[in-house]
Amino acid sequence: MSTSRFSLRITALTLLGLAADVAAAQIAEMTGKWILALDGSPSAGDETLELRILGLDPSPDIDYGILEISHSDTQWRVFIDGGPVNLLSLNGDRIVFDFDWTDSGDVLHIAKLEGIFADGAFTGSTTENGQKRGIWHASPWAEHADTGAAPTPVDISGLWLSLSRGTHKDTFDLTPNGDAANVAYDPTFDDPHLRCVTGGVIRMEDGPFGYEIIQRHDHVLILYEYFHEVRRVWTDGRDFPEDIEDAYLSMGYSTGHWEGATFVIETRGMKPTVWDAAGMPTSPSAVVIERKYLDGAGRLHTDYTLHDSVNFNRPVYRHAYRERSASAELNESACDPHSFYRSLDLEDQLDDYWRRSSSRF
Repeated sequence: MSTSRFSLRITALTLLGLAADVAAAQIAEMTGKWILALDGSPSAGDETLELRILGLDPSPDIDYGILEISHSDTQWRVFIDGGPVNLLSLNGDRIVFDFDWTDSGDVLHIAKLEGIFADGAFTGSTTENGQKRGIWHASPWAEHADTGAAPTPVDISGLWLSLSRGTHKDTFDLTPNGDAANVAYDPTFDDPHLRCVTGGVIRMEDGPFGYEIIQRHDHVLILYEYFHEVRRVWTDGRDFPEDIEDAYLSMGYSTGHWEGATFVIETRGMKPTVWDAAGMPTSPSAVVIERKYLDGAGRLHTDYTLHDSVNFNRPVYRHAYRERSASAELNESACDPHSFYRSLDLEDQLDDYWRRSSSRF
């Protein structure tokens, strides 16, 4: 890990206890889980945000996540998608916090979210380096309406192209084991994608490339353009194999079922890996839950939850959505690890690479 990113992680994990001037009744209203919507479109305005959130805008530019706010004695804690952020100020109905995120090129950004709490929701603006980059809104979170409902399967087959990959929060609430793994991770040597090796379920789903879903009578097949990975989600009611934690599968072993019109996938048996380029680890005991559903405009949304108590003190969340394409095709995915090994050889780093075999994913 680079020194600058590591020092930022330490800062981001230092939660500030603020003796905020907030009435007890308002504390109860502000704490809990919220659906966070980040609108970074150039024309973002408060008057259009609610329409976008409700899915009525046909061309949304919104990234969704989960905002969590808790209060104990005089200390407030704020999390986005399971990762801590710095609460900068909280005075009455006004809140300010920062937000660390990475773009598709793994460039780290620090944004500041300033907002007002009114009528049971948060609304405000997002700035970065003093420049406005959009607006944000947070409304109360609730279980999806289909949770636990009788199955009413819908057609989610087809080729799906990425529209949003979520907030892309950078730092998370790591356990001592997870922190040690993350500190030891060196992206120049250890990232499996450099060797054309897939980084597991979350990273494949999170990729910017398309994937195709094929629904069959006893399983759902997902074909990823990314590394041409293939995944089967069994829907015939089978249990997980015995000793699933010892399976060490690249994409894990997945079973699925329908709750209402939502396709729920549970994945276990994944090998130790990192689910992003920054080195967030997963253990063999990790469990990934996905909930895939269509919105009113026909977009496919997926809520991801990573449960991994070995590496994280709290669940990690992601939300992504895609649009179905009738004309697109899965393209060739050409990846040759020769260039990676050749560059190490030219830079006289091959011996360093071999010595890091214990860190190989």
